Amino acid sequence: MEMIDALQSSARQREFDADAITLLEALRRGPRSRAELANTIGWSRNTVAAKLASLIDAGWVIEINDSQGDRGRPFTRYGLNPVATHIFVARFDAESVTAALTQLNGNVLDWEQRDLPQAQGPETAIRTLDEMLEAICGRTGISRYQIGATIVGVPGPVSEMRRTVPWSKVGVLPADLAAHFGMKVAVENDANIMALGVQLEHPEAESVLFLLVETGIGAGLVFGGHLHRGFGGWAGEVGHIPVAAGGNIPCICGNRGCLANVASNPVLLRSISTPERPLNTVEDLRAAVIDGDTAAIVALREAGRHIGEAITGLVVGLAPDIISVGGNIAQVGDHVIAGIRETLSTRTPPAISSHLRIMGAPEHNRTGVKGATELALDLLFQL
Repeated sequence: MEMIDALQSSARQREFDADAITLLEALRRGPRSRAELANTIGWSRNTVAAKLASLIDAGWVIEINDSQGDRGRPFTRYGLNPVATHIFVARFDAESVTAALTQLNGNVLDWEQRDLPQAQGPETAIRTLDEMLEAICGRTGISRYQIGATIVGVPGPVSEMRRTVPWSKVGVLPADLAAHFGMKVAVENDANIMALGVQLEHPEAESVLFLLVETGIGAGLVFGGHLHRGFGGWAGEVGHIPVAAGGNIPCICGNRGCLANVASNPVLLRSISTPERPLNTVEDLRAAVIDGDTAAIVALREAGRHIGEAITGLVVGLAPDIISVGGNIAQVGDHVIAGIRETLSTRTPPAISSHLRIMGAPEHNRTGVKGATELALDLLFQL
């Protein structure tokens, strides 16, 4: 058993040379034949065949023999082996952490969710991840040696794919997480991860603006298939853009009048809740909307208008192909999305507003898993 684990560990930590990475990158978007690979990469077919043979032996590429050629004869395509290694994905929000174990194709093998204690910090966060990883491995029979990368999503800016801000709900995570977990690790803003997932779901889109409306309000920006993180990971922190309704209210970021102080989940719940009908959760709010509570519907629509005001400059300056909105509260009757659409339709030039694609992302957590898989492949296929 120890020998098997050692072999798996060696395969998981395998470092690819430049040619192997070129070939693996060419297979990320789906299976291809040797001829297609040769045309794409610019190699001879013999070179492609030799490189493929090496990656097949290493377990990273598999043959797919179900395609029909021009004369009806089957021919071989090659694709990434979905079980060459596995990916551990975790996401912290204000109240809980959700973790999943996936294959390279994003297929989820198992997942679990745990509540977080009020006094959350980096030590508690890492201990929780360790416990969840061990529990998932135990249920699936997948060894930690068969996991090649961990992706951790957190609220707030993340610098250099590892350093978080103090209010990210996990504190400032240490830089040596890869050594701790014994695999490649990236820490990323949760909205950024979901933005990558949206781009994968809409490959025709050159640019994506993803909005995550939860305890805070963040955005992920993808251009040409790549995340735009900005200085210190601050790109997309739209919750810290001042809006008129924010007035002079101080914000945790050090500024005043920020969007998050008037449109985030906790603020909305407090503003709508009454002694006669207390609203403590998003589900309470959903029930109020279903019951036709006018105050709840108006508040959601107004929150959407505030968000639209905050992102107007982004939308005009970047003209994204798609604006996708996620977060449980944003899916309550689509009232938040309607408010965003209303503001952008009146504040952006007609050339932009007439072509805006604003859509909900009801499965934003699953979209995040897709984005995390993409990020993990970036980690695994780097020199």
